[in-house]
Parts: sequence; structure tokens; C-alpha cells
Amino acid sequence: MTKVTLQHLTKMKLRILTILTLVCYSCNDNPKTTKTQPEQTNISSLTKKERMAIVSEGKKSPNGQIKAVDNSITEIESFKGKLLVIDFWATWCAPCLQEAPLFKDIAEKYKSANAEFISISIDEDFSDWKNYVLEKSWKGKNYWFGMQENKPLFSLLYSKHTTENKEMILIGIPKYVIISPTGKILSNSDLRPSKPEFEMEIKKYLN
Repeated sequence: MTKVTLQHLTKMKLRILTILTLVCYSCNDNPKTTKTQPEQTNISSLTKKERMAIVSEGKKSPNGQIKAVDNSITEIESFKGKLLVIDFWATWCAPCLQEAPLFKDIAEKYKSANAEFISISIDEDFSDWKNYVLEKSWKGKNYWFGMQENKPLFSLLYSKHTTENKEMILIGIPKYVIISPTGKILSNSDLRPSKPEFEMEIKKYLN
């Protein structure tokens, strides 16, 4: 009788140890999951270099809300399912205005393809941008984002520049970004519509 009781107690101890091990494993695992969530959306504490890293080619594109002239709001994620080509620009940027007609011509050329071409302004004032777009009768899909530097989407605007042999990270526009139908950043470089490589890059992902 005593022998059976000991075996029974031994089995109970093993079960308790197993349960405790599983509980401890779960406790250790959960903080890792919750810890990474805020880091994906809160970038205010990141340096410009770190912000560039999170939007490098191959990474998932950040989402963001952009506004049309009629004040309607669109999210970047709403373009999923198509190749997305973004033109970041501003009304005060001379190179942006030079490249814009070429960008819109390419957009028109591939309007039947599985692609979306959108222009996003970083003008500080929404009304200034809106008046400009309406006065110039700009064709295509035009949106405003503004100077929201602490929003993840804005990180796509940073580029490395060398001044007096010193490397700096600055906002560089015009900036053209290509995002895959699944939301992956395919191109985040210095390509411009005036360069043949720009259209070649688009065609590469449409084939």
C-alpha cells in the first residue's frame, strides 16, 4: 500500500513540475510580444538614421493617412494588391515641379497595368497645396501629408547626403518610392522620372 502511494505522489510531482514549466515559459514569452508592438508605431525616440533603417528596401512599408483636395482621407494600406509608386514633393521644390510632368506621363502610360501612381505633398499648409493643385489643374491622384516628421510614413523621405566630406541625413525631395502589392518596399533610392532607370525599375516589377 505504501509503495503505491509513493508512486502516485511521484507522478503528481512530475505533473506539477510540467505545469509550472509551461506557465513559466508563457510568462517569459509574453513580454517579448508586447514589447515589440509600440516600437513599430512610435518613432519619436528614433534617430534619423534609425528611421531610415526601418524603411529600407525589403522592409514592410509603414502605413499613413493622406488627404485629398476634398478633405477625404485615404490610407497607404488601401493600395495593397497593386504596385504602388509614390512621388513625394512640395510646391516650393523646383526639382519636384520639373519632375512632376514626367512622373504623371509615366503614370498615364501604365494606367492599365496593375499599378497605382500617387503624388504626396509635404507642404506644411494644406490650403497652399490644395490651391496650387486646383489652379494648375494637376492630373492624377494627388494627396497631402504635410510635415508630420514623427509619423512612420515620413521616414521614407530621409536620404544620406555628403556635405564638406561629412555625411548627413536630410529630407530629400523629390523622392520616389516603389512598394509591392504585398506592402514591401522595393525601391527607396534617388531614382527620378527623368532617368531611364526609373521606368525600367517600374517595368521590372510589373513583369
